[in-house]
Amino acid sequence: MAQKEVREWLVPDMTCDGCVQAIRRSLSSVAGVEQVAIELHTKRVQVQFDPAQIHAGAIQQRIEQAGFSPQPIPDRE
Repeated sequence: MAQKEVREWLVPDMTCDGCVQAIRRSLSSVAGVEQVAIELHTKRVQVQFDPAQIHAGAIQQRIEQAGFSPQPIPDRE
């Protein structure tokens, strides 16, 4: 079974439920993206993905293409 990765982005310009839906739509059909968790009140987007199919940079680009300015949150290891 392939190793999964989880990354988080802060999206300060995500301000409403419409923004949440736009980001969710932009990521939902991407091969390799397995789970998307979005918290509007903290402005965070968390994505679980298969790094064999997609990399974090491509996920960030999809969020940017939806019209937002995501900022990667470093891992807390």
